[in-house]
Amino acid sequence: MEKPDIEPRFGLLLLVCLFVAVFCGFMVWFATTYLTDCCGP
Repeated sequence: MEKPDIEPRFGLLLLVCLFVAVFCGFMVWFATTYLTDCCGP
């Protein structure tokens, strides 16, 4: 019998989405903390 390969793919997709969310949050924090004066008057 073949195992359905949906679960490993779903787990990998969930892990990638979680990593992307953490990375985007870090980039927003970095931009607001260190790049606040880039677009000022």
